[in-house]
Amino acid sequence: MPNEGVVLQVLAPNDDQDTESNPCGHSVTRPVGQLMVDHAGITGDRHRGPTRRSTPREYPVYRRTAAQIVNRRQIFAVSPDECTLLTERLGVAITPQLLGSNLVIGSSDGTPFYLSDLPVNTYFAISAGNAEEPSVPPLATLVHYVQQKGCSRTGNAVAKAHDNPELVARFVEVSEHRRGILCSVEYPVAEPVALTEGQRVHFRFPMGNCY
Repeated sequence: MPNEGVVLQVLAPNDDQDTESNPCGHSVTRPVGQLMVDHAGITGDRHRGPTRRSTPREYPVYRRTAAQIVNRRQIFAVSPDECTLLTERLGVAITPQLLGSNLVIGSSDGTPFYLSDLPVNTYFAISAGNAEEPSVPPLATLVHYVQQKGCSRTGNAVAKAHDNPELVARFVEVSEHRRGILCSVEYPVAEPVALTEGQRVHFRFPMGNCY
């Protein structure tokens, strides 16, 4: 795995994020110039907040939507190579927008890699594009929380985009372990900062995560 990457694209939520009024497109994102982020997540995103309601993902630890828990599912990041692989597996174009990603991160030297292969708890220390090492503290710090699973909601977006209902089940099957990762924003806490194309991402493993 590379020691660092670069932000190739930033993507924001679309105008209609409602799951009822826009069931096949609520999660589709769009390219923007910058994302404003802080410890609560992305400004304007439906997932924003320091806490969230539990979902079936957390069952049986919590009863479906019965608990208010810490929100670590704030930013969705994917590499271009994951999109390329899914395109090859499905035979249709899979873009970061269709996946609903917020950040596209590639290796700084162009070497193919998958964000999905990074260990959980990897720190993403983000700095200016010309920085060989991140400042202390960095401009922003994201923490890898979990792999993003293949899900039927995103499968529906893919199926609608390519007018093929069979893609729903196929997407869920082939995207397992190759759909990118979910991150939380650990820093900053006080004032939001802008994530932009060209920023450098340093993959770090703090001493407390060595076991």
